[in-house]
Amino acid sequence: MNKLRLLGIFDTKLNHITLCYASLVLWAYPDTPDYFEQIHAATVGDKNYFPNVSNLVNNAQRLKIATDELYSSAHRSAIKDLFPLLKKYCHDTGQMELLKDQAWFDFWWVLRNCWSHDMTFNFNPAEKKRLPIRWLDVSVTEEMNGRPLTHGQCSYEHLRLLVETARSVRTELWPNRSLKYVPALMGLHRTRLSALLSSNVI
Repeated sequence: MNKLRLLGIFDTKLNHITLCYASLVLWAYPDTPDYFEQIHAATVGDKNYFPNVSNLVNNAQRLKIATDELYSSAHRSAIKDLFPLLKKYCHDTGQMELLKDQAWFDFWWVLRNCWSHDMTFNFNPAEKKRLPIRWLDVSVTEEMNGRPLTHGQCSYEHLRLLVETARSVRTELWPNRSLKYVPALMGLHRTRLSALLSSNVI
């Protein structure tokens, strides 16, 4: 894998998160299910591969659970998938020591391992040697062993910033450019949208 392909994968993961955010905005609008029914009927015709889709979009509770998970899983996917690809690229290009020197490396490492198993911290001996780990205002300590990382401890904004920071490292790893990615809540139906984004566990 070359540098441009890896950067492209980073961008795709960030775009995936952005698209999920856009879907949260759309589904927070109370008339979206009605619009969806009209568009869906006009688009698929007789080829309805998801016959239960109307039941989902018209059930507020089920829709909230599904959209919360959609947004959360996009972040988890970025954290879980990008880290091993980045390690492989740096290994193949002789830049592992440079990668390990990054302030976010240890944090991303334990976070990725947490979500790649049972969504809880189960520190192995190598990880315990690195504890406590702090990145920005988030700390991971040995006392967290056996516990999940919650949204209150590490927000979605932290996760995006982690990926963005790695994407824009100004070293030999990347070209000399940074990615600006700061989604902001718009005024439309702010209360309903905030409720969709308030999931406790990432």
